[in-house]
Amino acid sequence: MTAVLIATPNRFHFSMAKAALNAGKHVLLEKPAALSIAEIQELTDLANKQHLVCDVMFQTRFSPAFQWLKQHLPELGDLQRFHWEVPQYYRPQSYFTEGNWTGTWAKDGGGILLNQAIHQLDLVNFLFGLPEKLVSQVSFGRYREIEVEDEAALLLKYREGLLGTFVASLNEPLGQERLEIIGEKGSVRYEGQQLTWQTSEQTTTITFTDNDQRRKSHRAVLERFLQEITESGTELRAGSASGIPVSENQKDFQLIHGALLSTWEERWVELPIDGEQFMEKFAEHTKSLK
Repeated sequence: MTAVLIATPNRFHFSMAKAALNAGKHVLLEKPAALSIAEIQELTDLANKQHLVCDVMFQTRFSPAFQWLKQHLPELGDLQRFHWEVPQYYRPQSYFTEGNWTGTWAKDGGGILLNQAIHQLDLVNFLFGLPEKLVSQVSFGRYREIEVEDEAALLLKYREGLLGTFVASLNEPLGQERLEIIGEKGSVRYEGQQLTWQTSEQTTTITFTDNDQRRKSHRAVLERFLQEITESGTELRAGSASGIPVSENQKDFQLIHGALLSTWEERWVELPIDGEQFMEKFAEHTKSLK
């Protein structure tokens, strides 16, 4: 069996992956896998029908810090709230003006949420699951001359009582990622490659200093992708023991498109949203920009 790695501009991901799957090839896609929930579902169904692997390159799931968090979060008991700041994806105006496809709905599909902070949104789903509903304030072209979102603030509400805030911006040149999680038995803080775990009994600090971690995380995704191909009958699921199937990207689009919808309609949005209904709203709000 052969495989295809797709790392093209976003708008080509779906059509190229579909063609590869129809040709009997396994597929590993750069994020985002497509530009809509419906397209991701189509790839999921096609991969299942063809008995092929179709994975997405969400390498951040395999970084030691987030693998550690995934393993130890249950020790905090019932989670109460988390706050995630994602300002590290600074992009100057030249990033958009020098390209011929970034910063537009038609060619890029989205901005900070879809193209950069999608890694952290994927980690939100990986660590906490999909929220029950969300409300957001998303800015479009606030800092850059672009059509798509360049700053976003989301409030996430979970059925279990967990509340999460998520803030992302591409206009902070010295921005540093920060995550704080509060549980009934303690808290954990991740900032500057340092993780601090606090309970009533102890405080533990772990520093992640491997400068080569980005390459290793990419390699981990590739290794699991290859393992899925070579091991017949392997059940596809997300997590440390396998790759990240394209179906997982649907959850990320629930957050991204849910945030856009909440801002456009100025209301809480219950999840999961209907992908087809969202695309109708999307067309209404972007038609004047085409």
